[in-house]
Formats: sequence, structure tokens, C-alpha cells
Amino acid sequence: MLGVIGKLSLVCALPMLMGATDAPPRMKILTCKDASGQTLITDPADPRCYKPPPTEDQRVADEERRRRAKEAYLACKAEQRSDQSLVSRYPTQAKHDAARQQALDGVAAAMRGSEARIGKLSEDRKHLLEETEFYPNGKLPPKLRRDLDTNGALLEAQMQAAAKQAEDAAQINSFYDEELRKLKALWAPQSDRRGCVAPD
Repeated sequence: MLGVIGKLSLVCALPMLMGATDAPPRMKILTCKDASGQTLITDPADPRCYKPPPTEDQRVADEERRRRAKEAYLACKAEQRSDQSLVSRYPTQAKHDAARQQALDGVAAAMRGSEARIGKLSEDRKHLLEETEFYPNGKLPPKLRRDLDTNGALLEAQMQAAAKQAEDAAQINSFYDEELRKLKALWAPQSDRRGCVAPD
């Protein structure tokens, strides 16, 4: 059996054994110099560590870094607001598809009108050209020549208008395709989306 001294020794040793398995984290140590230039071995929070004031180049570089960080933050917040507005406007793809179709309907109506006018002008030109067959020597009456010139100018203008309308339709589709690509990313779960980092 343990004597009184042995028991006391065991009781005193237990905290030391338990503490050995739960040691506090080691303090970070660094080497720095104080204002007089003497070397100190201390922790990072020691106020005696002297930090010289930044040079002019360092100050300018720091201001530029802060400016860019602020601009990036403001741009990020603006993009977030734009994304929120977009999702509010189009909560589903069906809503977005309907908006695309509405935008295309106006162009489609204009294209149908241009096609009809091109068809009518082409038919008129066919009749005018048939009339020129009565003048094999090429000496057309002034009125017939004016009618041909006018018809040709109108036909060219309508064809240019139709080409512009087709270009408008392609641009509308391209715009809504890009918007849909962005919306699909916004509709997806947002667990991995990063927020805006505020400048220091």
C-alpha cells in the first residue's frame, strides 16, 4: 500500500500528466528592432517594435492598391444589385422566353412588311421590264425610264431594310442568349457563390 507521501506525490503528478496532453498553443516569436535600433526577440504585438514610416513610393502604391480595391468592391456590389434585379424580373426560364418572343415579334412584323413590299416592287419591275421589250433599240420613253429608276431605288431600299431587320433579330437573340446563360448561373444553388470583399 502507498504511504501518505506516495499518495501526495501521485496527486501532485496527475495535473502535470493531464496538462501534458492539453498543452497551450505556442506563442509566435519574432525578431524586430526598437526605435533605437536594438534587436528584440518578442511577440508580434509588442509595441516596442519600430515600424519606419512608408516612403513616398510605398505611400503612392498603397493608395493605388486601396483605390483599386474600392473600385472592385463598388463594381461587385453594382453587379450584385443588377443580378438581383434580373432574377426578380425573370424568376423562371418561361418568363425569359416570353420576353424574348415579345421582342422578336416586333421585328418579325417589320420583316413580313418588308417581304411584302419587296414582292410587290419585284412584280412591278417585272411588268416594267416587259414594257422595255417594245423598245429593242434601248430608247425608252422618259416616263418608263423614270419608273424603272424609281422602282430600282425603292427595291434596293427595301432589301437593305430587310437585311437590317434580320440583323436586329440576330442581335436580340444574342442578347437573350447571353442573358439566359447568366440567369442559369443565378438560378443555380448559391452555396458556393462568393460575396464582395470590402476594402480595408
